[in-house]
Amino acid sequence: MSEIYRILIILIVVAAIISTGCTQPVTSEQPAADKGQNPPPAQVSADLQHIADTAIRDTGIPGMQIEIATPQWTWNSAAGNASPVTGEPARAGMRFLIASVSKTFTSVAVQKLAEEGKLSLDDPIARWLPPDLVERIPNGHVITVRQLLDHTSGIADYDESSINLQEYQHPDMPVPYQTGLDQGINASPLYPPGTNYTYSNVNYILLTLIVDKAAGVPYEDYVTRTILVPTGMNDTFFQHTNHIPGPHMSATMPGANGTIMDFTDLYVLFDRGAGDLVSTTADLNRFHRALREGKLISRASLVQMEKPTPQSGKTGYGLGYATEFVAPANLIVQGHTGGYPGSYTFWYYLPEKDTYVTFNLNSAGTSLDNLRIIRTAVLTYVNNGTVVGRT
Repeated sequence: MSEIYRILIILIVVAAIISTGCTQPVTSEQPAADKGQNPPPAQVSADLQHIADTAIRDTGIPGMQIEIATPQWTWNSAAGNASPVTGEPARAGMRFLIASVSKTFTSVAVQKLAEEGKLSLDDPIARWLPPDLVERIPNGHVITVRQLLDHTSGIADYDESSINLQEYQHPDMPVPYQTGLDQGINASPLYPPGTNYTYSNVNYILLTLIVDKAAGVPYEDYVTRTILVPTGMNDTFFQHTNHIPGPHMSATMPGANGTIMDFTDLYVLFDRGAGDLVSTTADLNRFHRALREGKLISRASLVQMEKPTPQSGKTGYGLGYATEFVAPANLIVQGHTGGYPGSYTFWYYLPEKDTYVTFNLNSAGTSLDNLRIIRTAVLTYVNNGTVVGRT
């Protein structure tokens, strides 16, 4: 048999095999559709929109972003106005300042470094911070990383109101995080480390400096590379400029004589690691799900985050994560809240319902009672399908 003839035979056989393979039915099982990505039933959607619209109407808060993700469906919507100044309507998917919900990202970054063996939660902070800074911090040689995470360090907070007002009056002059750091250190110690609980943003600024050192890259880069990118949080970023790009909620508060103070386009660099992220409801639920499902840290690390320190009392605060019983809604929530002038965010996981709830209100210039009324209305419906106030 000639070589050319032999090659032709081989090509014919190979073509027949390929052709036969292409006509075979697919026997592998196709992945099931994620029920949680479906929209809710029409009545549920109508009820939830009614709750959001009513909350905005009754409280006088300009606008709201909300996403609820259950195992069966996901509802993402908005109500009211993104800005009371321009009257732009709020639309689902708009970005907003998440304020102190940023602390959970910082905590997860620290847990990841601990899992990588690059630090220990029980390390004294003196191991990671510059010696001159440690000398300035009262009890700086005995405070641990864990005590920064759970706010039992005894380090005081900075004067956030004055810093925000300073930036509001001089919007092109960012206040560096060192300003708040100095304020907190100068007002410390509040008590010996580990003996009490005081929520302090300064703890989390110090944690970012520890992440810088332990990770070998800036805190922002480490969080972006190990949390934001793997989780697909494409609308989440650090707000270290004085403008939020793309469609976003404004952060406004009532001023004197009927004026409106707009804090939206201020630098938030002063709150590094404590409140400097911008996100969306969908991204925050995506992050929460990845955290709960073990895609970011181990279950053992999450258990540590969940466990409230005894000193925190009813706040139920653990390591950048809190557990709270919401009595009016009769259920437990886990997560964090965040308040920035003109913006307030609730970020929750409901373990009894395996449900994620995130919503943002674009005004902190209302009473805490109004914020709690909205929270109760949303959580009560998720818990038992009751629309508060409807007879």
